[in-house]
Amino acid sequence: MRSALAVALVIVALTAAPAAAEVDVHASLNRESAAVGETVELTVAITGAVSGVTRPEIPSVEGIEVVGSSSQQNITFANGQVSSINSYVFRLRPTREGTFTIPGIEVQIGGEVYTTTPLTLTVSGGSRRPTPAPSAPTSPMPPDVQPAAPETGDDIFATTEVDDRTPYVGQQVTLTLTFYQSHRVRLLSNPEYTPPETEGLVAEPLPSGEQISRSIDGVPYEIITRRTALIAPAAGEYTIGPATITYMRSYLGGEETITTDPITLEVRDLPGAGRPEGFSGLVGRFHAELSADTDRVRVGGAAAVRLTVTGTGNLRQLEAPELPLRGRARLYQSSEQRRIGPQPSGDGHAIGGSVALEYLVMPEEPGTVTLGPVTLHYFNPQTERYEAAVTSEVALTVLPASGSAGASRPEAGEIRYIKTHELGLRSRPPVTASAWFWLLQLAPVAGLGWALGRRSETLRRARDPQYRRFVEAESRARRVLRALDGAASTEELYDAADEILTEYIAAKTGVAAASLGPEEARELLASAGVDKAAASEAGELLEQLRAGLYAPGSSRAPSSGELRERLSELIEAIEAALR
Repeated sequence: MRSALAVALVIVALTAAPAAAEVDVHASLNRESAAVGETVELTVAITGAVSGVTRPEIPSVEGIEVVGSSSQQNITFANGQVSSINSYVFRLRPTREGTFTIPGIEVQIGGEVYTTTPLTLTVSGGSRRPTPAPSAPTSPMPPDVQPAAPETGDDIFATTEVDDRTPYVGQQVTLTLTFYQSHRVRLLSNPEYTPPETEGLVAEPLPSGEQISRSIDGVPYEIITRRTALIAPAAGEYTIGPATITYMRSYLGGEETITTDPITLEVRDLPGAGRPEGFSGLVGRFHAELSADTDRVRVGGAAAVRLTVTGTGNLRQLEAPELPLRGRARLYQSSEQRRIGPQPSGDGHAIGGSVALEYLVMPEEPGTVTLGPVTLHYFNPQTERYEAAVTSEVALTVLPASGSAGASRPEAGEIRYIKTHELGLRSRPPVTASAWFWLLQLAPVAGLGWALGRRSETLRRARDPQYRRFVEAESRARRVLRALDGAASTEELYDAADEILTEYIAAKTGVAAASLGPEEARELLASAGVDKAAASEAGELLEQLRAGLYAPGSSRAPSSGELRERLSELIEAIEAALR
């Protein structure tokens, strides 16, 4: 009873207007001087206001960036009086030397605006202290995770880094976010991660590193990493925006936010010197192989020849090359199969896999038909040279067409006349008057028409890969969707679902899947004639899937049961609109 009464009193106190309370707004720095790169805390304290406080914003000051923030509210109830202190802490990091004035910060409380006194910060030369030598890690540290030294008192912090700030066009850059949490801190739930903006870059998530423990300056930390593969389609300057991590230490403390530093990439164009004729833009390391399902084929028959390209790099940009052909034969590309995703590479992962391109060879005369060799030119960013993957030749022995036995001629027989004198002839309606006669006559014609239509469709799909990709997108997506039950983990489920939806939308809109993001998916589907609701649903589902990949447990990520149903309904809606 007493506890219920106390709760009721607190609720009344919180909801009542602080009529007699005097409001005071004050700003302060935890120190008035710092070195370049060090972190300074600016605190805005508001006393006397229980409710109606709008979160303050720090005025923009050139040379000082805001890298994190947190808030806390303390309420006390004594002698019938309520007192409150709202504290907003902003972590500032100066980027150059000088004396900086932080203007007065405006805070809106109810209908009034309060302004703090300006603050002065003096910044001297220097930089953040170097990474200390690690001491007794409790579990192995992957080679691609290099911990940064935390500022004094930083129980929670995060960093982002790339393995190459001056890559070539088409070269993979690995972006690594590392989140550090001291063992002295306990959070209410898993932190919410908002990935950085990578406008203009093709982004694909990589497998996350395992959570490990490591001591930094004698303080044990839990370390979590998230990695993303980035590929620039053109030369120029690209900005990787800050990543944001939001977490809560306690319900009263409210949400706290960490913001990492933005990163600039200077992407170089591929060198013109030594660029071979026929180079199509492949960047990475590749191997090519040409094979046939048989070495003998008859005139009028067909043989399947397969070109398989494997390796790491921008394989999604690979277009089917023309096969060199010697001998009289017709050649069509009949199918393609792409298995592309993160592949183990050194101490990390690289986007790669395999592309299998199948061709149909139809000889026209006996003899020999030779295909290949195929030369696939690519740029290797590790050696900074143009290289080539060259296949061997494939030779087919062409045999004459199978002979067919001549139709036997019926032997002439004697003519036998009708004996009209024994039986009288009866009058019957002609057979052409029967409906069954005409149905039987039309059946072969209908069958021939169906067969010709099937053959025409098969040839069109063989000659036009884009059309084949469009018409087979639904069946391919549903076939893979049925296999989602075998996903070993939620992360694999999200990854597979993202690939299904991305490949399906790309096939239906005629674009490359690698360059397709949520917003582009909305625009392409709307332009193709899909109604606004279905296009928005597609973009939203892609965003939720990628949120689930970057932040397992995110409130935006769909459940596995809901995911299958939404994918199926979305594919059905898009198929109905574009059929």
